[in-house]
Amino acid sequence: MMELMGNNFYERFEATAERFASHIAVELVHREDVEKVTYRELQKQAEVAARFLNSREIQAGDRCAILADNDIVWCAAYLGILRLGAVVLPFDTHYTPQQIAKLLADSGAKIIFTTERYAAVVLEAQGLAGTSVKLGLLRGSHANFESLPEFANGAREPLPANVVTANDAAVILYTSGTTSDPKGVVLTHGNLLAEAEAVFARLKLDESDSILGVMPLYHSLAQLANLLLPFLVGARVIYLEEISASEMLRALREHRPTLFCCVPQFFYLIHQRVHGKAAEDGWPRSALFRLLLRTNSFLRRFTGVNLGRVFFSPVHDVIGKKMRILVTGGARFDPTIGRDFYKLGFNLLEAYGLTETSGAATLTPFGEGGQGSVGEALPGIEVKVVPAESRSVDGDSSGEIAIRGPIVMKGYFHRPEATEEVMRDGWFLTGDLGRLDAQGRLSITGRKKEVIVLSSGKNIYPEEIEAQYTQSPFIQEVCVVGMALPGEPAAERLHAVIVPNLEVMRERKVVNMKEVLRFDIENISVHLPAHKRILSYEIQLEPLPRTTTRKLKRFEIERQVRTRGTEVGAGEAQGQPVSEEEAAWAGDPEVARALEVIREAAHDKKAARAAANLELDLGLDSIERVELLTNLERLFGGRMAPEVAQSIYTVRQLVQAARSQSNGTGQAGPGSAWSKLLKELPGNDPLFMDLLKPQRMVMLAGFAALKILNLVARVLVGFRVSGVEHLPSSGAYLICPNHETYIDPFFLASAVPYRVFCKLFYVGASEYFATPLRRKAAKLMHLAPVDPDANLIQALQAGAFGLRHGKILVLFPEGERSIDGEVRKFKKGAAILGAHLEVPIVPVAFNGVFPIWPRNRGFSWRALLPWFGTRVQIRFGAPMQPADPPEAGYSHACAEEHYAAVTDELRQTVIELQAGLRANSLRSNAKTNSI
Repeated sequence: MMELMGNNFYERFEATAERFASHIAVELVHREDVEKVTYRELQKQAEVAARFLNSREIQAGDRCAILADNDIVWCAAYLGILRLGAVVLPFDTHYTPQQIAKLLADSGAKIIFTTERYAAVVLEAQGLAGTSVKLGLLRGSHANFESLPEFANGAREPLPANVVTANDAAVILYTSGTTSDPKGVVLTHGNLLAEAEAVFARLKLDESDSILGVMPLYHSLAQLANLLLPFLVGARVIYLEEISASEMLRALREHRPTLFCCVPQFFYLIHQRVHGKAAEDGWPRSALFRLLLRTNSFLRRFTGVNLGRVFFSPVHDVIGKKMRILVTGGARFDPTIGRDFYKLGFNLLEAYGLTETSGAATLTPFGEGGQGSVGEALPGIEVKVVPAESRSVDGDSSGEIAIRGPIVMKGYFHRPEATEEVMRDGWFLTGDLGRLDAQGRLSITGRKKEVIVLSSGKNIYPEEIEAQYTQSPFIQEVCVVGMALPGEPAAERLHAVIVPNLEVMRERKVVNMKEVLRFDIENISVHLPAHKRILSYEIQLEPLPRTTTRKLKRFEIERQVRTRGTEVGAGEAQGQPVSEEEAAWAGDPEVARALEVIREAAHDKKAARAAANLELDLGLDSIERVELLTNLERLFGGRMAPEVAQSIYTVRQLVQAARSQSNGTGQAGPGSAWSKLLKELPGNDPLFMDLLKPQRMVMLAGFAALKILNLVARVLVGFRVSGVEHLPSSGAYLICPNHETYIDPFFLASAVPYRVFCKLFYVGASEYFATPLRRKAAKLMHLAPVDPDANLIQALQAGAFGLRHGKILVLFPEGERSIDGEVRKFKKGAAILGAHLEVPIVPVAFNGVFPIWPRNRGFSWRALLPWFGTRVQIRFGAPMQPADPPEAGYSHACAEEHYAAVTDELRQTVIELQAGLRANSLRSNAKTNSI
């Protein structure tokens, strides 16, 4: 264990600065350059800050606040305050002036340091606090602030002797600055040094290390990892002026840190990119990737050999070639992600602790990635679990976690009653629930006050559920609450408030946000026990409210949910007063005409406000969105480029895009958007022309192979086909089956005669045909790879192109595979194509394919065994003849009603066909059993 000499933290830093005077202490990465200071320079800046405070009659024990982003001057102010024996108050930069005023009053702060960025906030807070707090500026100059840089150029008064002891307060961290009764956690110099000593006993850090610090320094774990530890060993710290995923990745690549501590979401992002890239590379490379993961996991576990840098060099290039240690904390971490990082060759450790325990109380050891625990207590720290007074019906053995040792806080500032509530014979009661295994490893299950008790008596820990659903790249945040049904005394179901990841949505050109989120939520839910699945959810665009320590304010979120009800949309615009700027914008004649068109299309007419989201507020699906864009193009003239249309999310963006593309040839009045769009078919597009290329030999070979598949399927899964006589003998038409698995098209193609087979074509999601081999296969199958989420117009135009040339389009109206084998909601694409091209629609029902390859699960070879009982059936129904809605007197509502009626009829017919197949299957099984 490293022995830290000195009575206080600054003495220890002073010794480090003398020993490593010329070493770089801090780098601040700007967009264009990098600002650096050595340990000698940082010590001098700290002494300037201390002299500045001394000259303003700040004495030992006085509280001094800092409101600023991670910076060299932040560190200098922090150290200068400690040098003088004063107490540091790091404030959350997201605080409002009212919150800052409350904390200034509660703490009795004598001075607050800030930067020009937060100067206005501080001035307002000073006025609200009604105290004579002094104002200091860390960078630049301001008329109302005393500038630290200007003071540095003046006379140097001697500093009083450093007589601070280990028991003196060093930092006060507020954990509930947004409540009416804020609690400041008092950490002493002894706490800080004991925390560092305990970590150094588990991790080897020295002057050769460099640490990337992206978490804000007002957070206790960030202070530990990105300030206290490096400043005690002479390591280099790297701060970023701009915090974003792209800047973090650039810093990892260019500055090559050896240690990186970050919240779980960043590691989830890396995991998604790595595994997403592997999936895009095609089956052979994806299979090799999985094999190498298993190989390296085996080698690490049983031989200690780590070949991750060899097997996965591109991934290690992203994280940094010199990276030794990754640390996560501050929120629950998904153990499956931890196991994957272990397989990739990384040392990803998980820390657990609270502000009241100086940052970290436990840490997972090397070589135990993804075990589902937060590791063992650090040396010199004791952890125990206090059993619950009663057990839940499912035998949950969780109890409240208690921590004892020199890292435990001195108490809450001026809150003796609050301190007594959480301290028992030197043990700090964390309020967290967890379990200890036989080896002393701690697993966190949730917060004592946040446990959801279902009416069944089962305990649900919301963080555990949230960790599962945030695996989706499209979910930025999620909060799970228990919702009681009317008349029920306890929570009956889990409800979630979801904040979508708009950056990923835009990057992947997703416009149908609701459908994408629902698809991912279903995929995750299917792997969870029934009582741990969210059964309802709502979407909001604003970030979820959090405390200064980034914990969700669950009770506030639950109150908001109950206030607005679970059926209400959650966009940004509704309920907000109309500003003068928006009123002037809406009063523009062109904007007013556009808003009339938008209101006609909107499901909620009152929601057509500038900031309204087209999907969440107006309720538009992807097809209605296209219709609206087309009608605005007709109004203003011109045509929006696809990439422009894909980046539109709000009413203001839509109106601005339509006006910017105007060519002065617009026309008012009703008209069919799809009638216009489906006539504009580019005949020279290779995507379209590939559908018409004759491939007679390929067709014959494919047909023969599928007929062999048909015979094999008859033996293995009892494959039966009925209703083939309903297929029209000539002309173009649509075949619309329900969608159960990836192999549905092969069963369908093997079921039709050659006259139909040779005319079949498909429109499939481009993501499944990203590799050259798959693109070649798509051409041979007469499949147009178009992503309907991002390019709906092109997808329907491809379908219309083939139909106009006498082809037969196989279109799955659900747009996705069923999660449970049941027929899902149908989209309106088939109705639009059938109506505007005047072609029949043949409804088709599948039954029994789902068990062979369920969505989001692997292929089940067992289901192919004759004794497994799988019975695959297809039934073709009689063709439907959808009529085109009349152009005369056309209205958006009229067309929508027509498309909806045809879609509903098609879906109901498929359901009835499937029900007939299931009834036949039951009768067949009963007959077999009787024999």
